[in-house]
Amino acid sequence: MKQTLSRLVYSTDQGRLCPDCGQPQDQCRCSSIAADQLVGNGKVRIRRETKGRKGKGVTLVEGLALTPADVDKLTREMKTRCGCGGSVKHG
Repeated sequence: MKQTLSRLVYSTDQGRLCPDCGQPQDQCRCSSIAADQLVGNGKVRIRRETKGRKGKGVTLVEGLALTPADVDKLTREMKTRCGCGGSVKHG
C-alpha cells in the first residue's frame, strides 16, 4: 500500500516529472492523449429544461462523441448560427 501512496515528483537527473505517467514533463504525452479522447458516448440527447432557472427555458445538448477541441468549434458555430449565447460545461 505504501508504494501506491508515494510517487516521485522531482528528480535531479530529469527535473519535474508528470504525476500520472512518471515521465519528465517535456516528454509526457498524457495531456495530448487526453486531448484526443472523445467527450461523450455518442448517444446525442437534446432536451429543454426550466428547472432552477425561474421558468426560463434552456436547451441542453449532451452525449456528443467529439474531442474537446471539436466541441468548442461546434459550440462556437451553433452560437453564431442561432444568434444566442451558450457555454460548454462538464465536457
